[in-house]
Amino acid sequence: MKTVAIVQARIGSTRLPGKVLFELAGRPMICLILERIGRAAGIDQVALATGDGPANDALAAVVADAGYQVVRGSEEDVLSRYRLACEATQADVVLRATGDCPFIDPDVLDALLSLRSHENLDYATNVKPETWPDGLDASVFTRETLMAADAEATLSSEREHVVPWMWKNCAFEGGSRLSSANLAAPADLSALRWTVDDGLDYRLARGIAETLGRDGAATAGWQQVLSAFQSQPANLLANQSTLRDEGYLKSLAKDGIESSK
Repeated sequence: MKTVAIVQARIGSTRLPGKVLFELAGRPMICLILERIGRAAGIDQVALATGDGPANDALAAVVADAGYQVVRGSEEDVLSRYRLACEATQADVVLRATGDCPFIDPDVLDALLSLRSHENLDYATNVKPETWPDGLDASVFTRETLMAADAEATLSSEREHVVPWMWKNCAFEGGSRLSSANLAAPADLSALRWTVDDGLDYRLARGIAETLGRDGAATAGWQQVLSAFQSQPANLLANQSTLRDEGYLKSLAKDGIESSK
């Protein structure tokens, strides 16, 4: 059974365009993310799923040059992009991660993969409920789950953000079709923000990376990242007031759906 980590990223971020190629710990941020994910023992391959527009040509070239497979598809329909990437990599199990989480933890990913495998689940995540810092988010699902989502999801919020259709069919949101489980953190750290969505986030991430050093930024576990985060000057922590999952909340609003957050 082949497990593939598929990372979604593109150049056209609305809040911080080009962020995935910004330097972090001496390499483009997307390369740091792919490197960290690749350290998870349970992952057989890491691939990038990016948009097919010319704006993403530079991103695709950087990632391909780093030795990773690149699959290109719809700019907005990210769910269909994941289907293409799953097919291209011949994945049986997919780990979904995003290109804005430079400190994603391979040990957390391995724990999530083990949870799904041990219980033979259709879907597993670590955000239902949110207990980990924003920036350690991931989901794992079977090929069959992804194909069902791609065939049946109709709302733009479901197709742009990949996993909402899955949530709705899990016990997390009252569904029963998919077997599922959540990996909780050892304490509620959900108020912490390590993701990179805007300039404030990037300043903080750069400060954490500089504290960890080039090699440490690629190998540090979440506890070490937490220590580096806590050592940052107060002026770098201004991003902590940013709303979590702001992009998804905007997509829900476009679909006329009121969030429970």
